Amino acid sequence: MAFINLSCFIECTEAEGPGKRFALWTQGCMLRCPECCNKEMQPIRPEMIVSTDEIMARIRQAHERYEIEGITLLGGEPFLQAPGLAQLARQTRELGMSVMCFTGYEYSWLKEKCDFDGVAQLLDQIDVLVDGPYVNSRPETVRNWAGSTNQRFIYLTDFYSQEIETRKGVATCEWRIGLDGSITINGFPADISIETRPE
Repeated sequence: MAFINLSCFIECTEAEGPGKRFALWTQGCMLRCPECCNKEMQPIRPEMIVSTDEIMARIRQAHERYEIEGITLLGGEPFLQAPGLAQLARQTRELGMSVMCFTGYEYSWLKEKCDFDGVAQLLDQIDVLVDGPYVNSRPETVRNWAGSTNQRFIYLTDFYSQEIETRKGVATCEWRIGLDGSITINGFPADISIETRPE
């Protein structure tokens, strides 16, 4: 068992990869991209420390309840917490589900130069890796889930084909309204303003 520092998670989403997925956003990133759409996840600080056993139990429940087909790792930067996520990804794949991961680092750097613990082990458990930083001046308008055109889909297994990138009818943004009236948005990075009228 290991522990992972999460910013948040969603048990079932269709806006963070193919099909229904369990999405986990890690807390902490050293890249500090100026146009990051998740700036609140950049600081390296304890946020929500959760054991891999607890997360895995939730993933199994989501698999049974919502028929999710995999998990998606986002951030923050997932590769800063590679050992725990590698363990989680391996157990997910043992259940026959897929693993997708978004990273601000380039795949070649992760493979050849990165000295973070557990990077090779995590790469071994990923089916689809989307690499590269989000660049606000290069918005992606064709491919699903990618935020900017510099980001690449790298297929590390044959679980999926390139067809997923341009599949029609795919959700790329979700709005959730809580019982307390709070609104959360996940998916495609965009500038969204909400206009309210005074009563």
